[in-house]
Amino acid sequence: MTYDHSSPIDDAKIMTLSNGMRFVSVTMPHTQAVTSAIFVKAGSRWEPAKNAGIAHFLEHMVFKGTKRWPSSRHISEAIEGVGGNMNASTGKELVTYWTRVPVTNFELGTSVVSALVNEPLIEPQEAEKERNVILEELDRSQDDPHSAVGLLSDEITFGDQPLGRPIIGSRETLLATAGCDIRHYMETNYVPENTVIAVVGRAEHEKAYEIVEKEFGTWKHTGSNSASYTSCDRFPTDQGVIVEDRGTEQANLVLTAPGLSLEDPDRWALALLNAVLGEGMSSRLFLRIREQMALAYSVYSYSYPLTDQGVFGVYAGVSPDRAEDAVRAIVTELSSVGEDLEQEELDRAREYVRGRLILGTEDTRGVVSWVGGQLALMDRVIPMSEVIGNIESVSLKDITRVADKVLDASRYRLAVLGAFEDDSGFRDALAG
Repeated sequence: MTYDHSSPIDDAKIMTLSNGMRFVSVTMPHTQAVTSAIFVKAGSRWEPAKNAGIAHFLEHMVFKGTKRWPSSRHISEAIEGVGGNMNASTGKELVTYWTRVPVTNFELGTSVVSALVNEPLIEPQEAEKERNVILEELDRSQDDPHSAVGLLSDEITFGDQPLGRPIIGSRETLLATAGCDIRHYMETNYVPENTVIAVVGRAEHEKAYEIVEKEFGTWKHTGSNSASYTSCDRFPTDQGVIVEDRGTEQANLVLTAPGLSLEDPDRWALALLNAVLGEGMSSRLFLRIREQMALAYSVYSYSYPLTDQGVFGVYAGVSPDRAEDAVRAIVTELSSVGEDLEQEELDRAREYVRGRLILGTEDTRGVVSWVGGQLALMDRVIPMSEVIGNIESVSLKDITRVADKVLDASRYRLAVLGAFEDDSGFRDALAG
């Protein structure tokens, strides 16, 4: 069967505003929505250790009020009053703010998202109140075993480096962060050259550019300098296993290995390898660990690429008395996939990945994440046709080569959260 791989993404238009900020738009005439999103290279890996969590703290603070919408209520009513929605997220590298509104309210949506990064009030009294909200969020993440084991995995994967610290920060760093620290972080990192504005939906490029230039064109770099980060070493210590003893009914575990960066040409082969191993109910890990061995309810793998490196991982939630068996089974699957993969299995994974890519860019939110995130981190937008071409060109030899490259058992790291007094059994299991 012949596929039409054309996509609205292939027609993305990129321009630079008068202040140096980059702008990308994609017109999707079949929808009545417009999503406007801002991507700032100011995630947690840019933070100083003493203020870990400040990027996320700032993300909260901008919603507390701006010059044009002076309170959180005014901001939410502006968007929800037209049936729209909005949100934000803080990652390791990017902080993202977005609004999604009917096309008739496109200018309003863009104005609100502009105000969040252009004119937040960041008032000291609001910072004190929001600190308590974030501390509650921190407690919730620690109480959730799935989230907690992810934080434990970051710790053993990257150690005491920005990528190894929780995005939300710690109680100590949050209590030590003042309103002036938040404003300084914003002035240093929230600058035009660090920022991308993306507009996707039923809005013509020329009109979108006109509105975006009006909103952002006068935004100037007011800080003393633009921030940068130091690349983090993966697995900086020899510690292979970390166990946190908790009296939970289920053991949660994450096994990590060195992954690939956003610019690595082998990332497409890794995407297919990941699909074979742990994406969906037909993946090897699901069929082996859950269906055949009945060791876990949830088991999956993931590939997390960053600009300069990446992490490949496997998560499983298992009964504590069978957790070591699960680790052995996972290690066995990882060691064999590059040796016994057959063409039919690779072709199924190819169809799966291709289909997920296409379905993931059917709405304005999916497309805006694609074009905005790539432009912010890679300085370009990869056309869907190019991606599909890369996926289709991956061979069995490529999979074997990438499996050897990524699934190096000597560099595995294992994080376990559950009712265990020591890590000796897991060390043996990890050794195979």
